[in-house]
Amino acid sequence: MTSERPIMIRAASVRDLKAIWEIEEASYAAPWPKETFFVDITFNADAKYFVAMVDKRIVGFIGGWFKEGKLHIVNVATHPSFRQSGVARQLVLFLLDLARDLKMESTFLEVRRSNVAAQKLYEGLGFGVAGLRPMYYPDNMEDGLVMTKELCSAHAGD
Repeated sequence: MTSERPIMIRAASVRDLKAIWEIEEASYAAPWPKETFFVDITFNADAKYFVAMVDKRIVGFIGGWFKEGKLHIVNVATHPSFRQSGVARQLVLFLLDLARDLKMESTFLEVRRSNVAAQKLYEGLGFGVAGLRPMYYPDNMEDGLVMTKELCSAHAGD
């Protein structure tokens, strides 16, 4: 699907909140409140959100907090009709490239223990399981796996 229809990634704005919320709601049993996205996009200086577009339609989004040398990927979701088409992978790669450009040393995220598809995506991008957050997801008291990836070495020569 994506080879015929290119994915464009751009910074998210307040105008994108409706589309982001619709994707969030279709993706998660316990979606984040709309206000969380509004506050992050509008007021959180550490937060950066991006949307993936196909044919001028928002089909996915990603958000990350860039703080103290670390990128915390806080949310990534793809519209149900575009899943398994590489959108999430491209969004994560985009954010990792930005983190490297901003000299972030590492990145981490939490993923549901039951979300094997997402775990495989992250493992394929070089993330490894580094820990467990017991009962991290309050909707069903599910554990969250903490996955990490090193980005920039403090000892890099160039």
